[in-house]
Amino acid sequence: MLIDRLNQERHKLSSLGSLMFVAGAVFFAQNIKAPAENIAQEAMELTLTLLEPLLTPPPQPPQPVAPPIRQKVVQPQLQPQPQAPSQPTIKATPEPVRETVAAESPRNIQAPPVTPQTTTPQQAPVPEAPKPLPTTPPTAAVENNYIASVRATLNTNKRYPTGREASLQRPAGKVKVWFILLRNGSLQEAGIDESSNSIILDNAALSTVRRTTYAAWPENSWPNQTTHKFTVTLDFVPLN
Repeated sequence: MLIDRLNQERHKLSSLGSLMFVAGAVFFAQNIKAPAENIAQEAMELTLTLLEPLLTPPPQPPQPVAPPIRQKVVQPQLQPQPQAPSQPTIKATPEPVRETVAAESPRNIQAPPVTPQTTTPQQAPVPEAPKPLPTTPPTAAVENNYIASVRATLNTNKRYPTGREASLQRPAGKVKVWFILLRNGSLQEAGIDESSNSIILDNAALSTVRRTTYAAWPENSWPNQTTHKFTVTLDFVPLN
């Protein structure tokens, strides 16, 4: 397209140059004394001949023709016709033949004599007496009561330690103490079984055990023993 347009412009320019040349020739011929009418007429015809291709519009290029659209013809499918369901054949069942049995006349049948049986009455089972529950021997019960009273007495006599170090440190903990008593309740020996990690509390526990007065052993307690070892745990809590 660009090349065609350039060629057209070039032809226009060449035609314009020719037109100017012819116009100059006409102007020159008018100034000459020779008979210029024929020359002028020829020049006009020549000019019209040259301008005719410029005045006519260029032919337009042919437009592309779209190909025809083919429509696809869909043939209708024939659906099979439903077949009528076949009726089931019913077979006739023969009726059962009833047999007639003649009832026999009952015969006189004598039953054998029944001899009475003597049954001995069964004795009802005697329920067993419940077994007595195991009871704690009286000696163990007495010993446990004595141990409980000794521990209660020690906890009553327990005193939180006083002093400058105790007021500054304010320790707290449990001390397990062991001690040996004679039958008359007198203290023979005492010591620390489990420490509280505080010497102040350990000494306070031993002091509690040593200053306490114990009752004598009850009768029948710890037979064949003259001394017995006891243990007690004392819990110390600082006072507010």
